[in-house]
Amino acid sequence: MTLIFLYYHIEFELAVKLITMESNLTKLKLGTLCLEEPFFQAALSGYTDRAMRTLAREFGCPFTFSGLMLDKSTAYKKVLARPEFSIVGEPGPVGGQIHGLLPETMARAARTLEEFGYHLIDLNFACPAPKVIRRQRGGYMMRDPKLVREMFLQVRDAVKCPVTYKLRIGFSDSEQSRANFWEIVENAAVDGVDALIIHGRSVQQLYRGKADWDILDQVKERFPNMTVVGSGDVFTAEDVVHRLKTHRVDGVLIARGSIGNPWIFREIRALLAGGPKLPEPDIKEQGEVIKYHIKMIEETYERHRIVPFMRKFIVHYSKRHPHRKLVMMELLSVKTLEGVYEGIKKWYGV
Repeated sequence: MTLIFLYYHIEFELAVKLITMESNLTKLKLGTLCLEEPFFQAALSGYTDRAMRTLAREFGCPFTFSGLMLDKSTAYKKVLARPEFSIVGEPGPVGGQIHGLLPETMARAARTLEEFGYHLIDLNFACPAPKVIRRQRGGYMMRDPKLVREMFLQVRDAVKCPVTYKLRIGFSDSEQSRANFWEIVENAAVDGVDALIIHGRSVQQLYRGKADWDILDQVKERFPNMTVVGSGDVFTAEDVVHRLKTHRVDGVLIARGSIGNPWIFREIRALLAGGPKLPEPDIKEQGEVIKYHIKMIEETYERHRIVPFMRKFIVHYSKRHPHRKLVMMELLSVKTLEGVYEGIKKWYGV
């Protein structure tokens, strides 16, 4: 039993009882990988390292990803040894997400990740980051359905593990972009992709506006035998359950909503098990989880990197505190690890 479970209160014990009850949870099939729950954590560059994956798993997430990897980077052992990519000794399953320019390089990368222990390979044709688009990778690929197909076919033939796509609903809102999207989806269905993970925005939208989940329903209606996982605007357990109940998707991908919020996974499981909404974690538990997260980061990063790295999580962890702004401002302003611990003791009492 890990340290974190020593600090759980009655609320967590209730969650454990709920998720072990006979429930209406639907399993999610990703090729040969079968998840007991219809949700999992996304690949988030700069976030989903070993520490974040560990927290997600301990709070009930059935499947996690490492960060997005450039295909050529997998050729370097030093890169694969980084905390965001190393899964040595880590209980699975863990997926690896790659992006690149050439089908043969993507295939080599996928083969390397499978040999390294990854349980699933996801091809990213969705990332909207400007630096990725400028290099014609990630979401830029939505403009070239034939290249997307060739990448998948070469990767599929290079590995034995499941292979999935991460898409957006087009590069832009133009008719041609929408036609490209449907061509990619149709090819995926014909070629037997193990799942499509679709974010309901175009690449050019970035994260503006609302995600369009109706298009995901259309995909599932046209290709009912294909596994479709939805993504976009999922920040709470209620959001996840709502999407599963009101849309035809087989599962939901949780991305930004899981940063500094591992509680979301136990909350989803409780709701899907038919139980009530769980009480908010009390202040003490919040503090203990933050400290546990920092301790794991201390074990994997150089000391000078810990405080800057942790700040991006503190922004999200502080959202559950009743004095969110004060907590966030103080913890973001400290320069030393000792200062972070002092701030946690002051605001969380641990």
